[in-house]
Order: sequence, then structure tokens, then C-alpha cells
Amino acid sequence: MDQAWPESTRDNLRFLCSEVDSQYGWLQAFVSAPTAAMARKLLERQGYAENLCQRIEQACPEARNHKRSHARARFQQSLVVVASGLARLSELARSCLEQLVRVDDVQLVDDVVLVKSLRRVRRGILRSEMSLENGSLSLALKLARSRETLKRDSDDRIQALTGQLKKRRAPAEDLTHLLFVAREISQMGEVLGQLGEAVISATLGQSLNFERYASLTHLVNELGDDSQPANEMRVDTLAETRSGSRISGIASEKATEPECSKHGKLVSNDKREKKGRKVRKDRKEKSTDELTLAAPEYLAIFKDGQGRKVEEERQGVERWHDIYPGIAPRILSHHQQGDSAALLIEHLPGMTFEHLLINESSRLNRCAQQALVETLHSVWTTTRRDKPVTAGHMHQLLKRLSDVYQIHPEFRHCGASLCGREMPSLEALIEQAAGLERSLEAPFAVYIHGDFNVDNILFDPAKQSIRFIDLHRSAYQDYVQDVSVHMVSHYRLQLTDAALRARILALALSFGQQMRRFAHEQGDTTFEWRLALGLARSFATSTRFILDAGLAGRMFNRARFILEHALGADPDRPADYRIPLEELFVD
Repeated sequence: MDQAWPESTRDNLRFLCSEVDSQYGWLQAFVSAPTAAMARKLLERQGYAENLCQRIEQACPEARNHKRSHARARFQQSLVVVASGLARLSELARSCLEQLVRVDDVQLVDDVVLVKSLRRVRRGILRSEMSLENGSLSLALKLARSRETLKRDSDDRIQALTGQLKKRRAPAEDLTHLLFVAREISQMGEVLGQLGEAVISATLGQSLNFERYASLTHLVNELGDDSQPANEMRVDTLAETRSGSRISGIASEKATEPECSKHGKLVSNDKREKKGRKVRKDRKEKSTDELTLAAPEYLAIFKDGQGRKVEEERQGVERWHDIYPGIAPRILSHHQQGDSAALLIEHLPGMTFEHLLINESSRLNRCAQQALVETLHSVWTTTRRDKPVTAGHMHQLLKRLSDVYQIHPEFRHCGASLCGREMPSLEALIEQAAGLERSLEAPFAVYIHGDFNVDNILFDPAKQSIRFIDLHRSAYQDYVQDVSVHMVSHYRLQLTDAALRARILALALSFGQQMRRFAHEQGDTTFEWRLALGLARSFATSTRFILDAGLAGRMFNRARFILEHALGADPDRPADYRIPLEELFVD
């Protein structure tokens, strides 16, 4: 990690740690023997810690780089967090002192307990410097655990003081000041916990809190064996989902000095960025087909987030294994940590359809789409249940419409007319379409993905195979739900290259036409109408993820056009209705 230190920051961090430690030393001395001189000594040191913190922030311009895979940026982000946390500890020391000087009865101050807590804070300050300097995960973990230790100290003191306050055994004003002191001790622990997590993030090149790190090490240790011990693993960020889950790849990395940390189970590679530049340079010299087979070889995928979301993912994967084996990844391990949970999932070879669409050749994309269509035919015919089902596209749209208006308030209808004719609001169109939808049941149900975006489908060119990921919404439902979501996920890709965008929209149109043929083969006479409502729903709701006013506007207008078009058809002749896909999937 030596190369990641910006100029002068190492010295400034050392000065900052020394300054804050000195302030806590003076606070500790004041608690043991209160004097006005000692109080002034601490209060007069307000500006120095803040100045040192600002110097470190100014020396870390890459801390504002949001590319989390950039190792240098990640280290500088963590360095700024540590500096800000130390400055915050300085503020808490002064705040603690300001409360203590207002206590008239000094006998009420439990100096033994308070000094013990302040010693713990000072050990944390020392560990923050040493762990960041040495890349020591063991010290960082001790630092992160300070949060719970100091919180226990604080809770015990608050309980004792509250008891005294209820029994009126001491002046309420003095006890109130001491309650604030106990609260400040808890805040000190919270800051130290954040410093520990920042050092863990800097060392591993990952944004990790303590709970996430605990889950990660637990699962990696289960994955490790004699040939792949846990201390030879590295972690790469792959994605962060809108639901708050984070996805990382766990790869094997030879544990040699100086590339790996000697202090923990997981390691970071300080040469990774330099290697990455070489790989990117080499890739420019390779053909598209060679790149296709050069995906990273991860041992497993680590996914963590809210316990409920992760559990839904686990259950979704297990259901797929029961219903249609081989299309979903295997769950290697599962771990619960408080309100959070984590999964270790089999790494599937291949590339997402999003990557294919943007980066690969037309020929490879056609191969992938053909494999997808064949896979869907197989899944749908295998899982078919001859029981009518309604997707409820309009209900889904209404639920998300407030989120759309929050991002794009200009979409809200405020009354308009065209050539003297009043135009109905989108809500009015949705209400009419909902009545139509109730009469348009799918003749059968199949097991669908439920979130069939282009980034949730993998294609392995070597085996010409399709696999699914992110399966927490899978259920028996109308297959049109997956068809419409998949098509719109092509359209909403934010691309500036006109030729590439036209090619991607042509692939979306081709997929829709192949789905038409499947529906015709199955005797599904209301497919077109249901597809129209599904596309309207997906076009409209997807705008809540898009800030580009031009693209969002085109999508929202398409949703409105589709509803008006569908409502203008003859409801007594559903088999005659045909949605104008060729007009929708062109800019």
C-alpha cells in the first residue's frame, strides 16, 4: 500500500493521530484531577486537528473517484474517512469536557469507569494509524470491535445514571450532564468502528462494514480447502443492486509478499491496478472471439444485503433447482449476521447479455439470443401449468407511478387538450386498461424469472448455454412478464452511439417477433394485448431509474402510446389485435 499514499499524507496522519491522542490524554488527566488549566489546554486545541484533516482531504483528489474498482481511489477514500473520524473524535473530546466542567458535584463522576473508556479510545486512535500504515486486518478488526465495547460501557453508565435520576439521589442537572458524557462515549465507539471498517475497505479494496466482513470471512473459510486456503483469496467488486445488495467475486490469489496482507484471512493485491492496466492493454490486441473466452475465473460469488432479500434469493435459487435443474447457480454457503445475510454462490462462466449487447459482435449476440429463445421454450414447456393467470401489469404500474413522478415530476398530467379534445391522464388510461386486463388472462402459467433484465442473464459461448441469476422474484406467472421486461431492458440502455443503439433495438425487436411465434404455436390468442400492457408497464416504470430527460421522455411517451393503442382496439376480437413493435423499437 506504500504507492497509494499521496505525498505528505502519511506524516499528516501521524501528526493528526498524535494530536488527538494528546487531547484524550488531557481529558483523561482532567477526569482524574480536574483543573481549569487542563480544561483550557484541551479547549484551545480545536483548530489544529481540523487543519490536519483538511490537508489530508486536499491531498486525496482521487477520494472523489466513484470507480470502486480503482484501488488507489479506494485507499484514498478510506484515508479521508480515517482523517475525518479522527477530527470527529477531537470534537467529541471537547464536547465531553464541556459537559464535565458543568458538573458541580465531582463525586458523581465515576472517574475509574470513564478513564477506562478513554484508554480504550486512545488504543483505538493508535490502531487506526498502525492498521492503515501496515494494512493490518487484525488491528482493523480490533478497532471495529471498539464500537461494541464502548457502547456497552456507555449503556451500563446510562442505566446507572438513569436509576439515580429516577430515585432523585443527586441533582438532576449534574446527572443530565453525565448522561451526555455517557452518550459521547458511545459516539466515540461508533467513530472507531467506522475507522476500522475504513481500514478493512482500504486493505481489501472493497467497501465493507464489520458485519459484511464477518460474513465474508465466514463464507470464504468454508470455501477454502488445502489447495485453496482462505488467506489466498481476493475480493473484487462486481455490482451493487438497487435493493442494496452487493455482489463481489472471490478469486484465488497466491499469498506472496508484498502483494498480500500478513495480518488477516483475506488479502488485497496492491499491484492489482498495475496488472489491470497491462490486461487492458493486452485486450486491445485480442479479437472479440478471444475476449469472449477470457472472463475472470472466480471461485465463487459473494452476495450480501438485507436478510429478507438474501433469503428470498436463496429460496428462489433452490426452487429453480427443483423445477428446472441446471439453469440457476448452486448455493455454496449461507450465513446470517444480525439483520444482514450473505450467500456464497457458484460462479457461472460467461457474460451478461448487457455486456454482450454493448461490447461484443453482432454474430455473437445473435448466437446468444438464439440460445436464449431455445432455453425459454424448453423452460416454459417443461414448467407449463394449464391454469389461467393474470400478471396484473396495470396494478404494478400504479404502485410505481409515484416513484416515477418523484424523479420526473414533468410527467404528471396537469390537464391538456389537442385540437380542442381533452387528453386523458395516464392514471385514467391505466384504470381503463386495468379493466381490459381482467378479461385477458394468460391461458397457462409457466415458471418465470421475474426480473428478466439483460444484466440477469448469462451466456457461455464455449458451451452455447444460458444461465439465470438474481432469482428472488421467480414465480409461476404469465410468460409475457419476462418478455416485456427483457425487451424494455434493451431500450433503456443509455448509449450515445447511434449505430450501436440501432443494433441493440433491432435485437429487442427480433426477440419480440420470436416470442410471437411461440405464442402462436401455443394457441395463445391474447398474447399481443398482454404484451402491450406489459411493455407499457415496463417503459413507464423504468424511467424512475433514468435521469436522461430525453430517453426517459421517449420511454414515457411510448407507454402512453401503447395504452391508447391497446384501448382503441376491438375488445371482442382479441386475436386480431397486433402491437406495432416495429414502431416502438426504433428511435
